[in-house]
Amino acid sequence: MKTDEAIWLLCLKGDRKAFEVLYRRYYPVLFNYGKIYVKDAGVVENCLQDLFVKLISNHSGLSPTPSVRCYLLKAFRYALYNELKSDRMRSELLISCPDEVLTVKADEFFEEKELSPRNIFISSAFKKLSSRQQEVLYMYYIMELSHDEIAALLAINYQSSKNLLFRAVVKLRSLLLSDPSREE
Repeated sequence: MKTDEAIWLLCLKGDRKAFEVLYRRYYPVLFNYGKIYVKDAGVVENCLQDLFVKLISNHSGLSPTPSVRCYLLKAFRYALYNELKSDRMRSELLISCPDEVLTVKADEFFEEKELSPRNIFISSAFKKLSSRQQEVLYMYYIMELSHDEIAALLAINYQSSKNLLFRAVVKLRSLLLSDPSREE
């Protein structure tokens, strides 16, 4: 089993098998990441396939990267953003803020019909967080990204990533502890 970096170097040379290995290795991660933004699995799948087609087609323009996972997540995030932006433009919706295009869909995190009452309570508190706070919690605790990777993905600096996560945890804790119906 080769490292991501070794496979990426083969991709830079246009090795289609290497792209296939990365696609198979990262498909579940990227798909789940896309599903936090878009409910429609078909849109996520198409966007993911389009991304890899573009990577293969433009392999000569790619450069070495210290984190293949972070590179793919960032490229996929931009691809989703562009797809959602063009969908909104096609449907002639006005976008007041570009960040509204790519927002976390909290409903995708939890299937409430399958949750225990305690977990429904946690889900409810989670949904009260801002989209950005939900996103950073997902990236840090579920995807296990480092603050450097989160900063790169969200186009913020390292310290902002740490601050955002800290504030999200504090707010979630506050929401969980402030509920009077909470069982001890």
